[in-house]
Amino acid sequence: MAGESDKPNLEREPEKPKPMARTFSCPGCGGNVVIRFPGAVLSCACEFCHVVIDVTDSNYRIIEGFFYKMKGYEPFVPLGTRAELKGKTWEVIGYMVRSDVASSYMWEEYLLFNPYYGFRWLTNNGKHWNFVTMIKDKPSETKLFSGAYVFSASLYERKFKLYYRGAAKVEFVTGEFYWKVKADSRVEMSDFVSPPYMLSCEQDKSEKVWSLSEYVSIDEIESAFKLEKPLPRPMNYAPNQPIADTKVSSQISRMLLGAFLLLLALQFWQVCYNPETVVYSDAQAYRPNDKNAPTYTTKTFELTRPVSGVKLSFRSDVDNSWLYLSGELVNDDTGETYPFGETVEYYSGYDGGEGWSEGSRTVSKFISAVPKGKYYLNIDSESGDFRTQTPQQYSLAVSQGAQVNGNFWWVLAGLLVAPVLSWIVAYSADSIRWADSDYSPYRSSES
Repeated sequence: MAGESDKPNLEREPEKPKPMARTFSCPGCGGNVVIRFPGAVLSCACEFCHVVIDVTDSNYRIIEGFFYKMKGYEPFVPLGTRAELKGKTWEVIGYMVRSDVASSYMWEEYLLFNPYYGFRWLTNNGKHWNFVTMIKDKPSETKLFSGAYVFSASLYERKFKLYYRGAAKVEFVTGEFYWKVKADSRVEMSDFVSPPYMLSCEQDKSEKVWSLSEYVSIDEIESAFKLEKPLPRPMNYAPNQPIADTKVSSQISRMLLGAFLLLLALQFWQVCYNPETVVYSDAQAYRPNDKNAPTYTTKTFELTRPVSGVKLSFRSDVDNSWLYLSGELVNDDTGETYPFGETVEYYSGYDGGEGWSEGSRTVSKFISAVPKGKYYLNIDSESGDFRTQTPQQYSLAVSQGAQVNGNFWWVLAGLLVAPVLSWIVAYSADSIRWADSDYSPYRSSES
């Protein structure tokens, strides 16, 4: 990422004497003007009459007379305040208020200076804060076609999407600056976002400047400036505000991935190493509508696996009738029983010239955690075919190692709840984030 040099550097800064401040009388009002960093700045604004002065001129020529009175414009800390941001000490030397020409929407910009690391900016836009670094590397720009505006930019292997295009002008200024500020000076601006970063371009007739902003939390600002009163909290999302804690999200993602792989391994073992096998099968006759049908007892069969799921499968060619089979699976050694009851039913016909059907001629019953041993079935039958008493028959099969694939899908669905909810929250927040942009990916081209 850009600016690896801009990452927090907690190494102690070299001790070097701070440049001596310069003091002179304001040519506008005679007030005392202090330049904290002579040689590093080109202009400053008088804190009394707010004229902008060219400090490179030996006569301190006024660039703009009586720029604006400070009505409603006041920095959140006095100029000269120092703060620890990104592992370095910065001093607030300039304060500027700018606005969007089209909408008159305003934001604040604070110029920071460190004699060893140069200038940085701290912006307050909609109660959201960003730490801004001017960059020399030129991003690669993507246009829809020749002559069109840039809709995306790439820098340091990160792609930024266009969020804002417009013109900005200076509304108010005070303090020291590294260029000669002029009243109502305007630049064309473009902002491209890739949270937590924003890539910005400012261009006028003479130059084109790129900067990289990194979102800073309000808590970090309050801690850096050691504020006694809390700063106001925003009510919306900033264009480049991270939606969630990426570290926590990454940990949750790794945990879910591990659980998913474990689930797949268990399912793979179930299918490949614990396959379902039939241990007993038979067929038995029954007479429809026979209310005194005798109980049928199967031959003894053996379950060989230590503990296994057992599936009882029944089939009968019923037609517009039903067959109810009930009874128990009995352990021949211990007498322990596992009751069951299932209905085989199938109906069909025509209605309005269209055929219909419902039910099934095959049903199954799953019995979980059956220990190995010898077993048999006791089966009672009831039927409801009132058209005939011709003997019918049903078939049955007993399988061990029965698989309940529904459990796999239910667990998988449970694992997906957290990431799906996270995606919904992120999608909603991101759509809100882009609501104020004319280039929202969530807005149709027709709207």
